[in-house]
Amino acid sequence: MESSDIISEIEEIVKYQADKTYSKWMIGRTNDPEDSKTQRGEPDTWRNWDASSTDDAEKVELYFTDKGMRQDAESFSGADFVYIFYIGSPQEKI
Repeated sequence: MESSDIISEIEEIVKYQADKTYSKWMIGRTNDPEDSKTQRGEPDTWRNWDASSTDDAEKVELYFTDKGMRQDAESFSGADFVYIFYIGSPQEKI
């Protein structure tokens, strides 16, 4: 999936689920989205996309971290899958 398409889908999710508060979301990249989801406690709000390339995945991740989305410390920089999940208030401990 192209980076622009993933960005559009994520924008819609954030817009309707968190009033465009990017800091309430975590973003990352992985090669195994199911394993990553399991390791993070199976969040109900988990969504992932298979980017067309690692460059597209990086573009998506950078776009949203620049907007204030929090980058997952476990994010894998060479991965094609992009994921997000809701973490709540930025003041809450992750």
